[in-house]
Amino acid sequence: MRIHSNRKLFFELLAIAFVLLLSFLFLKLSRTIEFPVTSWIGAFLLSFLPAFFITSALGLALHEQSRKGSFFLFATFLPFLYALSFYPGVLNTNGLLFGLLAGGLLDFRALYNNRFNTLTGYTRAGSRLFFFALAVYLFVQLLGLMSPLSIERVQQLFESGAEEPKNLGFALLVVLALLMSTKLISDIRISEVFVYGPSRSGKTLLLLALYNHFVNFYDGTHREIIISYDMQGNLSKVNENRLRIESMLAELEAGNMPKSTGRADMAMYELSGKKGAIPIEFSFVDYSGEYTEDLEPEKYASAVQNLTEKLERFNANTIYRQIGTISFLELLKKNYAKELRGEFHNLILASIYKKMETAGEIIFLVDGDYLLNYQQEGRKELTRLFGLYSRLIDTLGSEKSYALVVTKIDKFKDLSEISEDSEAAQEIEQEVYDLMSKMDTFREIRHRAQKVPVYLYTVSVDATLPPQLSKEGMTVEGQQRVTQIYPWRVREIAQFGS
Repeated sequence: MRIHSNRKLFFELLAIAFVLLLSFLFLKLSRTIEFPVTSWIGAFLLSFLPAFFITSALGLALHEQSRKGSFFLFATFLPFLYALSFYPGVLNTNGLLFGLLAGGLLDFRALYNNRFNTLTGYTRAGSRLFFFALAVYLFVQLLGLMSPLSIERVQQLFESGAEEPKNLGFALLVVLALLMSTKLISDIRISEVFVYGPSRSGKTLLLLALYNHFVNFYDGTHREIIISYDMQGNLSKVNENRLRIESMLAELEAGNMPKSTGRADMAMYELSGKKGAIPIEFSFVDYSGEYTEDLEPEKYASAVQNLTEKLERFNANTIYRQIGTISFLELLKKNYAKELRGEFHNLILASIYKKMETAGEIIFLVDGDYLLNYQQEGRKELTRLFGLYSRLIDTLGSEKSYALVVTKIDKFKDLSEISEDSEAAQEIEQEVYDLMSKMDTFREIRHRAQKVPVYLYTVSVDATLPPQLSKEGMTVEGQQRVTQIYPWRVREIAQFGS
C-alpha cells in the first residue's frame, strides 16, 4: 500500500492545474510570435526538439517518479507543435522524423537498461536550454520594438495601445515560468533496489524467497560475492560455500534452517531479471552485527578513509566510485584478503551506505517479531527503528522510492487460507499500518511521504506456518522453523522494483 496524505495529492493537483494554465497560455501566445525562419537548420531544430521531447515523455510516463515530468512535456510541446503548424515553412519533416527517432531510441535505452536517470537528465537539460533560448529570442524581439531604447519610446508604445509589445512581454513571462517549471522533470537514481535490514530481520530468508520469484517469473539469474574468514584469519572456503544461495536452498530441502552469517562473514547478492521488457535488479548485503547507528555520511566518509589507508593502491575517489560493487569486492578478496581482516566493519558499512546512495529504490525491513511482542519490547524497538529509517529517508533524499517491508507476518496472522490478492490480505496490511501509526516516529515517516513515495508491505516466506499470536492476543510459546519457501505477497516487493 502507498503511504501518502491528502496534502501530497492536493499539491500534485495544484501543480497539474498550473501546468495546464501555462500550456493554454503558451498555445495562445505561440500563434502571436513570429518565427522568421531563414535557414534550413532553424526549421530543423524547431521541428526536431518538440518531437524529441514528446517522444521522450512517453518513456518518462513508464516510471512513477517521472510521470509529472512526462505530463509537463506533453502539456507544453504538443500545443507548441500544433501552433507551429500555422507558420508556413517552419515545420521540417526531416526534423520531426529525426526527433521522433532520437526520442524513441532514448526511451528504448532507458527501458531496456532500466536507467531512467539518463532519460530525465537529457530531457530536463534539453527543455531548459530550449526555453532559455526562446526567452532570449523573445527578449531580443521586445528590445527591437523599443529601439531606440528610451523612457519616451517605452511610454509611446504603451500609449499607442499596440498589441505586439504586450503579447511579447506576456509570452516572455510565460516562457520564463515554463523554464522554472522544468524542475517537475525530477531526477531519478539508477533503478536498482537495495534491501536493508538489521540483524534477525529476515534478510536471508527474504533473499531466498525473492530468488524463487525471480527464477520462476522473471527469467532471473544471480551473482554473489562472499568474504569469510576462519578462526586463524584465513579465507574460509567452507564458510563461503555455506553462504551460497544453492547451499542455503539445499539446507531448506533437507528440512534445516540456513545458518546465519557469522561475525567474520560478509556476502553480497544481486538478483537480476526482466518483467516483460523491463529489467529488474535487487541487491542484498548480508552480515552479522548491527550497523544501524553508523549509517551517517560522516561515518561513511571515515570508513572510506580507513579503507584507503589500508589499501594503498587505491585512492579515496577510486574507493568511493567502486565500493559496493561485486567486481570491486572480488578484486579486494583476491588481492587484499589479509588487509581486509581488520577493516571488516568499515568494508561492510561503506558497502551498505554506497548501495543506499546509488539505488533508485530502497527497501527497509521491519522484523515481524516486534509485532508479536508489541506490548513488551516490540513497541520500543519499532519506535527506534522507524526513527532510524526516517533519518535515512531525509539523508538519502526525495529522488528515490522507499518501502517498509514487515517480515514474518505469518507469526502475526494465519495466512494458510488467505490469498495474496484478497481483500483479507489488504486488511492485514491496513491493520499493521494502523498499529504502527500509534508511534510518533512512524507518523514522521507518513509526513515525509508527502514529498517522497513511501510504501508499506507485509510478507511471509512460508505462509503455511501457524501464527504465534493467538486469537486472544497472547503469544504462543515456541520458535518457528522455516524449512520451505512458500512465499506470501513477496511478489509485491518484486513489483516495487519494476
